[in-house]
Amino acid sequence: MNHMSHLTTFCMVLLLFIPKAGGSDYFISPSGDDSAPGTSPEKAWKSIGKVNAMIFKPGDKILFEGGGTFVGSLNFDIADSGTVDNPVTVGSYGRGRAKICSGSEHGLYAKNTSGFVVKDLIFTGAGANVDGRFIGINFFTDLDTEKPEHIRIDNVDVSSYRWEGIGIHADKRGHSGFRDVRITNAQVHDNGDKGISSGGPKPPSDWGHKGIYVGKCRVYNNRGISGKRGHSGNGIMLSSVDGAIIEYCTAYNNGEFSDDPDSGGPIGIWAWDSNNVVIQFCESYDNKTGNKADGGGFDLDGGCMNCIMQYNYSHGNHGAGYGIYQYTNAREFKNNVVRYNISENDGIRNRYGGINLWSTNSSGGIRNTKIYNNTVYVSAATRGAAIGDLPDVEGASYVYDTEVYNNIIVGVAGKKLVDISDPSSQWSFKGNCYWNYDGDIQIKWGDTMYTSLNEWRVVTGQEQIGVVDVGFEVDPKLTNPGQGATVGDPCRLDTLNAYNLKRSSVIIDRGLGIESAFGMDVGPRDFYGTPIPRNGKYDIGAHEFDKDSAGK
Repeated sequence: MNHMSHLTTFCMVLLLFIPKAGGSDYFISPSGDDSAPGTSPEKAWKSIGKVNAMIFKPGDKILFEGGGTFVGSLNFDIADSGTVDNPVTVGSYGRGRAKICSGSEHGLYAKNTSGFVVKDLIFTGAGANVDGRFIGINFFTDLDTEKPEHIRIDNVDVSSYRWEGIGIHADKRGHSGFRDVRITNAQVHDNGDKGISSGGPKPPSDWGHKGIYVGKCRVYNNRGISGKRGHSGNGIMLSSVDGAIIEYCTAYNNGEFSDDPDSGGPIGIWAWDSNNVVIQFCESYDNKTGNKADGGGFDLDGGCMNCIMQYNYSHGNHGAGYGIYQYTNAREFKNNVVRYNISENDGIRNRYGGINLWSTNSSGGIRNTKIYNNTVYVSAATRGAAIGDLPDVEGASYVYDTEVYNNIIVGVAGKKLVDISDPSSQWSFKGNCYWNYDGDIQIKWGDTMYTSLNEWRVVTGQEQIGVVDVGFEVDPKLTNPGQGATVGDPCRLDTLNAYNLKRSSVIIDRGLGIESAFGMDVGPRDFYGTPIPRNGKYDIGAHEFDKDSAGK
């Protein structure tokens, strides 16, 4: 035997000891038989009970017959883990999606499981009004030294669960959490307490989860649980996460049954106790509250640091379009950004408006917030101001070092455009456009109401850089303010032309160069996707006018 023959024989023997990529496919059908091997549609298992009795290996696929209904709760644990390259997959086969009807139990519960994919399934529970903490898709870990990773949830419909639709949770007492989680193309609706959420360890522990992505999800009619202590009825709510993106999502008609009079309320899309979260390209509207608090569109809440809300559209919410809030006993809240968003007709209950800040003195209050190039329209239905702080019950405000630049702030008669209860906390307004479509503007600064920009500027020094006056009291010439309506598809937010600047607008090219003047990272684009700046100069508001492609 020559050298090449020896080498060929050695390689063939070696291949016998290399694990094969992938795993086995298992099929479940309403017409199946649990005594069958389950290895083909013709030899399918019948029940969820059979699935729960098995242990699955990396690469295995558990496939339910599309269009079929299966009763029970799927349960997996660490022994059923896959890998990044060879995950365990639970899904459907054939035409359509299979339906898992789990009653008052979890639809799918996976504990300490890594390398796991859930896709192409419908989960239905017993109903949001049925008692119990049952969740549609529930991933949980209490591992303290390692983080299960590579969790994928895609193309699922989850409804009628009392507690929440999709949950990514970790033990609150240690350092548990997941890594690399993606929730995409999910319809999560008609649940009780929450639509999609994450939760985990509390301060002083580090954030539990590392890297959560929520994209192209529609979360609606999660109305809350009447009588539950604390807020209830949230759309998408992430907490205890370091590094997350929520994008191209829609949240609407959530929260109306949240009625604890001593608690905060729900929000359409938000994050709390988290670091480096980006919420972008989302639409959040008609969210509600049944108590005196919240019901807003978007929110960065207690303990958020280095987070951004950008390129979002909020409208018709009970609470603020964009909330920035710090609650008692939260970790530090600092270095957050709100930019290139649009708010229309928000704050239609209680004391809210377009962009609102509220803080306790916990961990030094709210510090170093940047609010720029947003467009805020307050209507006759709006209760509060377009931009302002909300003092606590004792009238104190703990909001510090807030920079408000290059925003369009407009409204109708009798509505405040700015309402700052504590001007001494280092607010800086520069380069903004203020306009009332029916009369004088209203700017409340401490106990004083100003009805012209110049009057406010002369007395307070706002809208000045050195001795140079900046900012404008002028009609920004928006295309159709107050008539933005519902887009319905976040991938089409660039069709929201009600807040485009007309060619005749005098604030085109009149924005401050805040990147060079104040060292701020303004990002690459405006709300509509136009690269910024055009013509070497910035515009005011969320729209950067492109003279080369715009109409009249």
